Amino acid sequence: SRWELQTAIRQIASDAIAGKISPQNIDQDSIREYLSTKNFPDPELMIRTGGEYRISNFLLYQLAYAELYFTETRWPDFRKEELFQAIVDYQHRERRFGKTSAQITNDPL
Repeated sequence: SRWELQTAIRQIASDAIAGKISPQNIDQDSIREYLSTKNFPDPELMIRTGGEYRISNFLLYQLAYAELYFTETRWPDFRKEELFQAIVDYQHRERRFGKTSAQITNDPL
C-alpha cells in the first residue's frame, strides 16, 4: 500500500504540474483514480487469518470503511466453514462508514 500511495501521489503531482489536474480539485474520488485498484470497488470485509491483528500494509486506502475480521485459523487451513463464520459475523455488524450509531439513526438518507 505504501508503494501504491507513493506512486499515486507522484502521478497526481506530475499531472498537476502538467496542468491536467488542479490541486484544488483533488478529492477522494480523484485520488482513487490513481490507485492500482481503481477498477475495483473498495472491500466491505477484510478477513485476516493466522491470528495476526494488523493489516500489514495491505490496501490501506481502500480499507478505510471495511469491516475487519480476525481469525486464528491459518490461511492454508481456511475453509468454507471459516468463510461462512466470517460472513455471519459481518452480517451482524452495523455499517457506519465513519459515523456514529446516533448519526446513522438521524441520517435521513
